[in-house]
Amino acid sequence: MPQQGSPGTLKHLSIVNIATHIDSLWAADYIQNYLDQYNFMYIIGPFDVLPSHLIQELIELLVQKRQLSRRHLHLMIHQHLESLHLGKCSSCMTDAIIKLVQIRCKKLKRLDISRCNRLTSYAMSMALSYLPKLVYLNLYTTNCTDDVLGTIGAICVHLRDLNICKTHVTDKGIVSLCGGGNNIQGCRKLVSLDMSFNPRVTIKGVKHALRQLPILRQLLHNDVCDALVALHEEAFKEGKATTPYQLRSGTVNDFVVPVSFLEIVDLVCPNLEYIFILNENLEGDVLQHISKLTRLRNLSVSCTDSLVPFSEGLVSLLETVGHGLETLTLYGYDDIDVLAIGQSCPNLQTLTLESCHGFKLQRAQSATLITLFSNLKSLRLGVEVLSNDHETALPETLKIVLEGSHQIENIEITNVEGFTDQLFRHVLKQNSFSRLREFALIDCNNITGSSMFELLEGKNCLQRLVLLNCKEVMRRDYDQMMKIVANQHFQLEITWT
Repeated sequence: MPQQGSPGTLKHLSIVNIATHIDSLWAADYIQNYLDQYNFMYIIGPFDVLPSHLIQELIELLVQKRQLSRRHLHLMIHQHLESLHLGKCSSCMTDAIIKLVQIRCKKLKRLDISRCNRLTSYAMSMALSYLPKLVYLNLYTTNCTDDVLGTIGAICVHLRDLNICKTHVTDKGIVSLCGGGNNIQGCRKLVSLDMSFNPRVTIKGVKHALRQLPILRQLLHNDVCDALVALHEEAFKEGKATTPYQLRSGTVNDFVVPVSFLEIVDLVCPNLEYIFILNENLEGDVLQHISKLTRLRNLSVSCTDSLVPFSEGLVSLLETVGHGLETLTLYGYDDIDVLAIGQSCPNLQTLTLESCHGFKLQRAQSATLITLFSNLKSLRLGVEVLSNDHETALPETLKIVLEGSHQIENIEITNVEGFTDQLFRHVLKQNSFSRLREFALIDCNNITGSSMFELLEGKNCLQRLVLLNCKEVMRRDYDQMMKIVANQHFQLEITWT
């Protein structure tokens, strides 16, 4: 059954108590005698002894309670902080607050000021010029400009992770950031750089980043694949060998990669771990190039047509790279064979089947079925309209996946008419879902409340139950489940419509 509520840890209760009495006790003297009367570079306040993670917990709790204001930040920003995430309190972030960070936080290694668009570019640039130890910086949706990137490239040379998504930077700023011009060293230690959704950063800037950042593993921009193709072609024309890059992702924001990139993918990005491709490309030379990606961990495939059958295209790829896959996402297929997936991908942890039109099954020994999907932790199944031929295969398909997934933690099933009380009870006899945390049924009209009561009585760790538009789960079932949760003091959130 779901876990029962606990009083919380002493640490959490202490943070809650501080947040509750922060104005009446902890900040009372500062508010009454000093606030708006003096400007202090340093304050020896009540929170100076708290480490970074406790300061962060207190900030997030005050944000959650909608109590955080600049007077609290005056006291919580102190000289011993090594990490500060202020993205959730953007309404309190002004140039005056970031100046406190600049003056006090000389030891800061991680700074998140995402969405703090009230900060001027000048204030950000000045603050960053005093923070040379930064290794992580998030400037998402801020007023970051090329001048700010120039400061980062000159001062924050130890930076390893930078997010400048949706800012005002251009190719000029990327040159200043990565080095290679005006004797600026640049952030050559960058491992992750997100510069997506910056229309003024062109393929020229992307190519410069790829050239100058030798250990870059993640580069997010819409032109990454085109830039890699261009660099490969330039090397070929000059008679040079193709430089293999250390990138782990071959796409950004779930954009399908172009065929021109797939044709050289094993040459330019041999260490690729994630890629999003079209089913129609899984044939010929392209299939052979993708099959050489031995480190592939996350694969997404969209089926826009049926020119390449599931059994010939995707199954051939999974037989080669499936053993290392941990995440598999399929869109729009009408001939999915889960037995082939389970047999080819023994280490699969996340399986997503979206907008599916059909399934098929091959006969297999029951002993084999028991071992399938034994490492699966998350299942998401979304079905569109099925023909009668495919309707019979879906319940058996779902049963095979659920019976074998004893490690599963999250399940979401959408529009599966074949998911019935009888099927679910049969699955529960084989799998108690001892690690299940979230269970969601959407538009599943042949499941009733009685099955959900059996789930509540089972030995699991259920924390969230979602029942949306399931016509046979009535209001009285929901009310009864809520009574059980209240009476048993379960830590369980139930959503029903």
